[in-house]
Amino acid sequence: MYKFLLTIFLFVCCLGNSSAHHKRDNQTELQTTFSYAYIRVEGKFLSKKLKVKVDLGDSDEQIAEGEKLSEILTNKKSYAAILNYMSKIGYELVNTFDLTDNYNGSGGTFGIIYIMKKAED
Repeated sequence: MYKFLLTIFLFVCCLGNSSAHHKRDNQTELQTTFSYAYIRVEGKFLSKKLKVKVDLGDSDEQIAEGEKLSEILTNKKSYAAILNYMSKIGYELVNTFDLTDNYNGSGGTFGIIYIMKKAED
């Protein structure tokens, strides 16, 4: 009888602990908003340097900030340097796309598009 009661007690304790996990706060999750960046990176003709165009949105502030980032990132020699810089200012990579071209059956990649996001404060 003692072992049976001990087993039931342990079972109830374990069952209580397993159901005591924390619920996610959906309210704060819904309030988190993101700003996105569309970054087009292409190679310059006869150069190892890269041409970068950053699009942050349509408002005047976003356009000005995008142009500022474009100037900072243009003439970098590495795609990773662009990602590292954007990561330092709080952006996170979401997706990438290759810019490809096909001419008379031959083609290849001539650039990359990065889609990045940043949590707004």
